[in-house]
Amino acid sequence: SDSALVTVAQSPSISVVNSSAPTTVTAVGDAVAYSFVLTNTGNVTLSSVGVADPLPGLSAVTCPVASLAPGASTTCTASYVVTQGDVDAGSISNTATASGAPPVGAAVADSDSALVTVAQSPSISVVKSAVPVTVTAAGDAVAYSFVVTNTGNVTLTSVGVADPLPGLSAVVCPVTSLAPGGSTTCTATYSVSQADVDAGSI
Repeated sequence: SDSALVTVAQSPSISVVNSSAPTTVTAVGDAVAYSFVLTNTGNVTLSSVGVADPLPGLSAVTCPVASLAPGASTTCTASYVVTQGDVDAGSISNTATASGAPPVGAAVADSDSALVTVAQSPSISVVKSAVPVTVTAAGDAVAYSFVVTNTGNVTLTSVGVADPLPGLSAVVCPVTSLAPGGSTTCTATYSVSQADVDAGSI
């Protein structure tokens, strides 16, 4: 008897394509569906195929199969819900890493990133009012209030009110940061002058 040995060169490898739908979102609570197309680009069967994605809040990644023959592909999926932090940042970026174990040797891996754009629309509104609305004499006090509302979809900082009325006290705002939909009431006071009485209005 005699034996002959033919060596087979093994070249395990894997690729992943990370994509999202939609690629643009507009609001907190919008859903993003991620898909990860895994392909065995080597010449040996890969087992324990899976995807690791560290994006906080991402659902578990589900893969329909855990073994891939050379040239075969599978599509893994996960879902994500947009947060206020994402809207404030203006985008959601995540990097997924696919891996698989060859029959012999260390696991092989590949990474790919996907970017979801968040449409930002900052805006603010203010409603100014005075109490009382009628005064009669110099020295009367007028209390002004300014209801400031964040009418956009991003968090606003350094919120404040500028009012050039001569003699008006400093405008005080209890908070200087507003989440979308949030409001705050700023206040100031004024003492009626004789010029105001002579003018007939302030």
